[in-house]
Amino acid sequence: MLSAKITKIQDQSITLALPDGQVLVVPQSALEGHPAEGLSVNLVLAVPGAEDAARQKLAKDILNELTK
Repeated sequence: MLSAKITKIQDQSITLALPDGQVLVVPQSALEGHPAEGLSVNLVLAVPGAEDAARQKLAKDILNELTK
């Protein structure tokens, strides 16, 4: 899982700053919840066919955070 920060919301687009300084612009419809500037988001990246494994890893990461 990769974390990013919302740096700008404009014209139905959201600009995300990645930890290494790269910038990613995504459509606002790609985010669930209520995005706002300054909030962190989690990105789950998976190649086609590996989506289930990515979701399982995300679920495991969330459970590990909850049990800390």
